[in-house]
Amino acid sequence: MKKIFSTILSLAAFSLAANVQILAPEGAEFAPDAQNMVQSIVRASVSQTGNTPVDGGAEIQLRTNVMTMGSSFVVVCEQIKDGSIVGSGKQKASSIDDLDVAIEGAVKSALVNTADNSASADNGAYASTTSRSEPDVIVYVPADRNDGDPNDNFAHKRPTRNYVSYGLGAALWHNYDFVEKRCEDDKECHKKYDTDQTWEQAFVFHYARIFEVIPQAAITIVNNMNLSFGEEWEWHETFLLGGRFFPSTGVVTPFLGTGVGLGIQVDNRYYDSNESFAIGLATGAELGVIFFRNSATQLEVGLAWDVLWDGFESFDRRFGAGSFYIAINY
Repeated sequence: MKKIFSTILSLAAFSLAANVQILAPEGAEFAPDAQNMVQSIVRASVSQTGNTPVDGGAEIQLRTNVMTMGSSFVVVCEQIKDGSIVGSGKQKASSIDDLDVAIEGAVKSALVNTADNSASADNGAYASTTSRSEPDVIVYVPADRNDGDPNDNFAHKRPTRNYVSYGLGAALWHNYDFVEKRCEDDKECHKKYDTDQTWEQAFVFHYARIFEVIPQAAITIVNNMNLSFGEEWEWHETFLLGGRFFPSTGVVTPFLGTGVGLGIQVDNRYYDSNESFAIGLATGAELGVIFFRNSATQLEVGLAWDVLWDGFESFDRRFGAGSFYIAINY
């Protein structure tokens, strides 16, 4: 009798199966092919509930949004009928390995109020073999729901991935020519006060904050500090606010960045203290490669060029430094 009863329910569910249009997923940006992967899992999950996934127009539509929260993933599925959200489900996956289970659970919750899914749930057609971090959350919304201002897309904003970067490397630094006019023809005076432009090797300490607002671009705060030791020592440091551009979103990704800000310079080669200390406007550019871009911990190799001017009015006195560094982003 149980087999006969189960067969009858299965036939009833098949006859009541609804066509569900699978909309393109939103927010799935953790990998280049993430959207296709999520859409395929959603399609299979809809089939498991007894419904029929279709690409064309249908009375029922299913919208999926995959969001990242730290190292976890949150999946929200919404059932749309006649332009209104009539059911939704939310699941959380602690890692990408559990993302398929979270998608299946969210799809089931979103379609739970369809007649065919109810029948499927009764005969045990849907069963997950992997534990989920959260129970199903089911929300029923009346058909006359007011979604508020359509221009307010706060709920759909992409989470920003933040990284702190520390690195070490080598640099090539230079100062500028300085001639003391008061010396006139006095050679000893010129030897004492005049300073020729020099190029010196230095060490560089690299620090940065990286805010990836979209997969192709990031906002950056970069601090490069150069130190050179010898008979005369120098300290060259810039603080730049700018951005980076990523031409690709693969595991190994090159980048190009720039920024503007302030700089500080101390150079003991100058006799006068007014010349040995400088503070003023600064700018810079960077070029490099990030390895393991899809990981929470990344390896960065970069080249940077920083320039600062002594004062805010004259651009005659210019210090500069080119740096090569290796950094860890986490």
